[in-house]
Amino acid sequence: LVLYAWCRRADDTVDLAADPVAGLARLQAELDAVYEGRPAADPLLEAFAQLVHRCALPRHCPQELLAGMAMDLTPALYADHTALALYCYRVAGVVGLMMCHVMGVADDAALEQAAQLGMAMQLTNICRDVAEDWQRGRLYLPYRTLGFADEAAVRAALSAPIDAELAARLPAQVRDALARADAYYRCGMGGIGALEWRCGLAVRAAAGIYRGIGTALARQDYQPLSGRAYLPGWRKA
Repeated sequence: LVLYAWCRRADDTVDLAADPVAGLARLQAELDAVYEGRPAADPLLEAFAQLVHRCALPRHCPQELLAGMAMDLTPALYADHTALALYCYRVAGVVGLMMCHVMGVADDAALEQAAQLGMAMQLTNICRDVAEDWQRGRLYLPYRTLGFADEAAVRAALSAPIDAELAARLPAQVRDALARADAYYRCGMGGIGALEWRCGLAVRAAAGIYRGIGTALARQDYQPLSGRAYLPGWRKA
């Protein structure tokens, strides 16, 4: 719960704050204080500091998460899937790594699998949220595969609604991104056996629900503009 709350705090600072640049600087200062052992007046930060100490949480993980948040400030654009993979690792893969430390997993192979499971979920989110992200001036799918020559062309297009030509290109790229996500899921699910059974049950459920969003997108021919893909409650249950 503490780890979730800190990650939520970081995400909301970038997405909801009136001044996200100042907010990110504040998050960095808070993280510095946590790892330098300086006391915090904020109960959440104090609880997070205790978690860091108790679970020997490597600083690399929350630091990379903040680096991922910084990529959303411009926001960054991704020319290819290699560039996008770095973003997915920073904003979601390291969350899987932090969860492993909280859950007491030390197996290096399981750590890599946890990172890939987080990246799979992030790619699924990206495919589902294409229309919503576009309205916020963001594009996460690799722009070269969508026919854009460079970042300037993407930023110019982001100032207007998605046109018919781009809409027609989206399904093939969403299909490709979900195929990559499935490869991450297959690797990531293999590490669940390293978890205590209750933790494993929760992670398996979360992975299944996220993967089901991809299945829902497939049912609408991979067109993210056809409506927000979701799993009904009975499927989640």
